[in-house]
Amino acid sequence: MIVAVFRSRVASHAVEEFTQRYGELNKLIVQIPGYVSHKVFVSEDGENCLIVEFATEEAFNAWDTHPEHKKAKERGKGDVFSTYDVKVGHVFEHHHKP
Repeated sequence: MIVAVFRSRVASHAVEEFTQRYGELNKLIVQIPGYVSHKVFVSEDGENCLIVEFATEEAFNAWDTHPEHKKAKERGKGDVFSTYDVKVGHVFEHHHKP
């Protein structure tokens, strides 16, 4: 399993653009074979944290190189996010209680 953690702050002038684009990308990511889930959390200080799970590295790579996702990433880096930090890794241990 691959987990991506994306922490960010949306620039105040780009909130509407971010919200619209996030909705569009939500419809696309669920179509990626091997996509498992994603959730967004907002901290008390306003930082967003998106956690995305993929069954395989190939599934992650399919999303990472998806043309619409690539466009969104470039736009985000350029003007939408005031800060961001991305970490992607292999899950080497997992505990679960139903």
